[in-house]
Amino acid sequence: MTSRPEFAARTAGMRPSKLRELVAAAARPSAGDVPGPTLLSLGGGLPPAEAFPARAVAEAAERALAGAAGAALQYSATEGDPELLDLVGADLAGRLRLPDPTGRLLVTTGSQQALDLIGKVLLDPGDVAVVESPAYVGALRALAGYQPRIVEAPVDDDGMDTELLAGRLRAGLRPKLCYLVPNFSNPSGRTLTARRRTRLAQLAARYGFLIVEDDPYGQLRFAGADLPPVAADAAEQVVYLGSFSKLVAPGLRVGYLAAPRWLHRALAVAKQATDLNSAALSQRLLVELLADPDWFAGHLAGLRDLYRVRAEALTGAVADRLAGRLATPMPDGGMFVWASVQTPGIDALALARAAMRRAVSVVPGNEFSLADGYPRHLRLSFSMLGPAGLVAAVDRLGDAFDDLTASG
Repeated sequence: MTSRPEFAARTAGMRPSKLRELVAAAARPSAGDVPGPTLLSLGGGLPPAEAFPARAVAEAAERALAGAAGAALQYSATEGDPELLDLVGADLAGRLRLPDPTGRLLVTTGSQQALDLIGKVLLDPGDVAVVESPAYVGALRALAGYQPRIVEAPVDDDGMDTELLAGRLRAGLRPKLCYLVPNFSNPSGRTLTARRRTRLAQLAARYGFLIVEDDPYGQLRFAGADLPPVAADAAEQVVYLGSFSKLVAPGLRVGYLAAPRWLHRALAVAKQATDLNSAALSQRLLVELLADPDWFAGHLAGLRDLYRVRAEALTGAVADRLAGRLATPMPDGGMFVWASVQTPGIDALALARAAMRRAVSVVPGNEFSLADGYPRHLRLSFSMLGPAGLVAAVDRLGDAFDDLTASG
């Protein structure tokens, strides 16, 4: 019998992602010899193809390769392309009130790598990490690899419940970090209020933990007024994560973080051990695109209009067709709504399975909690389908409800 090495102990906490499986299924085109309708996706939170500035990216690539092919195709600095760092720094100087971002910025391979680096640098097995709940699945998995004790802090209509967290802190909870998506959270679609942002910063300063502020959707607000990031009032207590995946294209795999200076060097050294540097060509493409602020502003305005129309179509179709069965609050931005099942006796997992049989994908709420605390919720994404497709998907979801009701 052939012997083999045992897996590391940390793998015991790794769970396969039902969400990634659903995303993969939604991405597969329907084969011509397979009967049944094409799968409609309310599951994966992916930007649609029409959101990608393909022509602008192609022109940027031509300029980047014609002007500085050596820089675009060579290794780059671990911290990131200097011109991209300048452009990101100029943006954050206003939004985060960071007049001098020197020694704070790090370009990452998507914001997912930033989460991994933070866990690698800060978390020992058994350390406490507070995570908003329901939570972004990628954060749960990135942090779980470092074997912390993850404590879930519930989200309500105003975002993470900071007073409940304060009570736990007074009772002795001592986290090393607190992770949240403050704007149009994935999956809840909720936004942390200004008062709670201030309160969270106060708690971090008093109890000495780091806030990980993940903000991939903040520039996709299509209703209401912008709120200052938590980092704007607590630069030394917050790592702010940004990404171009939802704003330009996820295939570029470029994100960034702004860290307290005391933490930045450790994150950069950890990144050197991971990938040396993020893709130089992708960074040069973004330099070319962001160097034209009028183009970028117009592009963002187009994205906001696109997602607003789709959010209205989805929530309107649910209100018209599934009233009393499903409730979906209208978000102020982003790509998601957090739907609650209203029909007695029907749980979200059964509904998700019935929906897949009707060729529409949704994600059951328990996927977003280690404690499986959301058996009657679904995350619905309005990003991938146009208004007509969203109405058709809701109709199929209604058929799934009918199937479950008929089967008892």
